[in-house]
Amino acid sequence: MKESSTFYSSLGLLIVLNIIIKPLWIFGIDRQVQNSAGMEAYGTYFSLFGFSVVFSFLLDWGMTAFFNRQLAAQKESFINQYGKFLFIKLLFAVLYIIVVCIAAWLSGIKRWNIISAVIAVQVLTSFFLFFRSIITANQWFGTDAWLSVLDKSLMILLCGSLLYFPSEFGSISIGKFLVIQIICSSLALLCALAILLRQGINFSVNPQWQFSRQLFKSALPFAVIILLMSLHYRLDGFLLERLHPNGAYEAGVYASAYRLLDAANMIGYLVASFLLPLLARLWSEGKNISEPVLRSRHLLVVFSLAIAILVFFMAPWIQKMLYHNSNTQATEILQWCLPALIGYSLVQVYGTLLTATGHITGFCYIATISVAINIITNLLLIPAMGAKGCCIAALVSQHFCGIVSMWYASEKSGITVDFRSLLIYFFIAILLVGFFYFTRDLSLNKWLLIAGAVLITFSAALAAKLFTFHSWIRLLKEYKH
Repeated sequence: MKESSTFYSSLGLLIVLNIIIKPLWIFGIDRQVQNSAGMEAYGTYFSLFGFSVVFSFLLDWGMTAFFNRQLAAQKESFINQYGKFLFIKLLFAVLYIIVVCIAAWLSGIKRWNIISAVIAVQVLTSFFLFFRSIITANQWFGTDAWLSVLDKSLMILLCGSLLYFPSEFGSISIGKFLVIQIICSSLALLCALAILLRQGINFSVNPQWQFSRQLFKSALPFAVIILLMSLHYRLDGFLLERLHPNGAYEAGVYASAYRLLDAANMIGYLVASFLLPLLARLWSEGKNISEPVLRSRHLLVVFSLAIAILVFFMAPWIQKMLYHNSNTQATEILQWCLPALIGYSLVQVYGTLLTATGHITGFCYIATISVAINIITNLLLIPAMGAKGCCIAALVSQHFCGIVSMWYASEKSGITVDFRSLLIYFFIAILLVGFFYFTRDLSLNKWLLIAGAVLITFSAALAAKLFTFHSWIRLLKEYKH
């Protein structure tokens, strides 16, 4: 009973901390950095950061996920292999730095100060996540909950001082922003390492150890998925900055909308991280997985529909509130960018299902085709349409990936698509569109309109029994056991 109580309290703490800290970071710090630095300067940073993320699979090759799963399942067998995996990651880090530098040189990138800094951030973050995976595998969930927001909390404190008290601490710039990221990532990494050493974790490497090809082959499919997802989510910003005549500015405009998409997708990441171990265990035990899959899809798709429709109708107000201007182009990009969240949600659910049930190769094929669609569409649309072209490419490729993944996962796992719920999604969308359309000319407080939209969405979903509190409590119990 005590163990179960500790797990639920730690899971709740993880969710609460992320819901509080991550939006503070995204809207209170990252957004303000763009407002202070300007569209072009931030656009250059955004594109090069995305460029560094694309190659981030080289830092890990799926080893962290593989090690985490194996350590949790076979702790005694893996307890003396921490040093081996750490040494492998050090080799991967060297490979990553070399490959990104060569790719940057071949791409004609001139801002080496920025590319060097984002490389450092990616390397530090990768090692931080590796140390956290050891902590979660040892079931120190409360410790991991606090570590999950440590780097962003430090960023909020340090960057917040420059942004909100410039007379005392000086103004912010992209250069200072990156230096602070490196400092905060280093501190978080050292803190995680100190916790592990204090718990008696030994990182020594056996001198007679040799690299295992089987280990590499076992983790490789996860590396491929990481690569494909990174390309799908992050390459467009880099292509935009490189291909458009006014690329840095267009990338800045796109970044301002992508920030909202990324923030909204945080719910999907949390659900996917919850869903993966649950589905993997239920599938291995031969139990029914339809309910957790459909409940998760209902939650994410309804949330995505509501966000997309809300942003479409309230984009001018959102643009003015967040970025303190009435830029019509940026407003239009907001309206085109957020609907991709629906595709993201389907990928989060059904991509997780395919991974959990061992159909990761099929998911790789789907993701490969989706990435090809995304890149080709971007190459065709960016030169003439700029940031809007990126939004259209994301809409097409993400929805293709989500719908095909849903169909393929349903075929392979034998679960139903539940067409009735698809009609309910459409009905909820009609209700929300009608609500915003008929209130558009009324002088109502915008927050009151948002509250009304939330009430309509939640009431309709509950009335249609898309999700209930009892079902989620039952899923939490399944997750624990």
